[in-house]
Amino acid sequence: MKGLERSSEQYTYDVKEVEPQSVDRFIDQPHHFYASSFCTWKTSPDIREVIKFMEEEGYSYSLWYVPVDDNANYEIRRYAPQVEGAFMLGHFEPKKKSRK
Repeated sequence: MKGLERSSEQYTYDVKEVEPQSVDRFIDQPHHFYASSFCTWKTSPDIREVIKFMEEEGYSYSLWYVPVDDNANYEIRRYAPQVEGAFMLGHFEPKKKSRK
């Protein structure tokens, strides 16, 4: 399927769909997941750990796949990892607002 382009006043996002058979190529390379909200962030190779942490924080967040090891250094700009091949998995609202 074709990718979509979404835009807001400040940002344009190129949203690409990933075919299920192409997901396997991501599993065997160094990678981690990165999530950020306006007030916190979390990284881990375990997506469940990242989602659990962000859900407990209680703020909406963006979740990214980052194709480098969890210990790698890279720049974050506008809450997004600046790594070639990184892509956003989505923007999520927590199931319940459990803000601390």
